[in-house]
Amino acid sequence: MPQQLPFDPDFYFGLVADNLLKNFGAKALSYADDALSKMRAIGDDEGFDIWLEIHAHLTDKATQDFRPTGTVLH
Repeated sequence: MPQQLPFDPDFYFGLVADNLLKNFGAKALSYADDALSKMRAIGDDEGFDIWLEIHAHLTDKATQDFRPTGTVLH
């Protein structure tokens, strides 16, 4: 029987972030902010943690994808 590889949720959070950016562009960050607010308001800690990870991926990808040419980050 083949050995099962460990589950890496980080990979899936990245896929979700990629799809959100592809479908919504820079608005994806606003939608993730809204999702975080909703999860906190309804007391869904697990949902909040998931959206927090997705938001982190979105932020990382957005700074790379939407940075104007010649911008230097410090």
